Amino acid sequence: MKFAICDDDIQYRDVLREAAGEYVVRREDINISFTVFSCAEDLLESAARIGGFDVYLLDISMPGINGIDLGVQLRKSGYDGRIIYLSASSEYAVDSFRAKPFNYLLKPVEKETLFAALDEAAASVASVKEKSVIVRTREGSVRVNFDSILWAELSRRVIVYHLTGGKTVESVQIRTTFSEAVQEFLSDDRFILCGASIMANLHHITLVEKDSLVFKDTYKVYLPRKACSEVRSAWCDFWFNMGGEVK
Repeated sequence: MKFAICDDDIQYRDVLREAAGEYVVRREDINISFTVFSCAEDLLESAARIGGFDVYLLDISMPGINGIDLGVQLRKSGYDGRIIYLSASSEYAVDSFRAKPFNYLLKPVEKETLFAALDEAAASVASVKEKSVIVRTREGSVRVNFDSILWAELSRRVIVYHLTGGKTVESVQIRTTFSEAVQEFLSDDRFILCGASIMANLHHITLVEKDSLVFKDTYKVYLPRKACSEVRSAWCDFWFNMGGEVK
């Protein structure tokens, strides 16, 4: 599991670096690595090179790109790792929701409080990554990870799963209704039924327009305006009330 720390204050950065080392030793049951950055630009460059981090520990008050704008850029780039903000003031808490944060901690952070937040973020990442389902296809059975699904749609009695990276998986023909066939997904907080034949992953939606859903700023799915309004409400609730945490 990849963690990133970004703080322009060299003294506090060293404090976090030391705490990170202790956390790795304490959580030896998990393969964890920390990468430390002094500015947002370096973190963004590294994220683009490796495909993002699982957890981001971000200072808010930084020169150039501040922590909130950094978080927003990460989201726009399609990186959905858990963001934990660090700030000496609570005044940025509301604005931080633009980046869909997982937690917001006030400096100076007690070590045990920090470790508890990292534990929660790591557990959330693990639960999302590990959950999967077996899909029967014409070629055989395929294991599909919940987190890899952007959306699914019914086409001629076949469910087409659209996955991250542009891949698709097509099921065999179903003999039940679409909602019954995807019931296992709908029991997960990430997924929502959009009408009778489309299911969307709220975790991967980056924009809800009047007549469409946008996934990872790349893929667009058109829906009736009423359906988009309902999805927008669920999407906002998922991020702003739950912090994007899957339960």
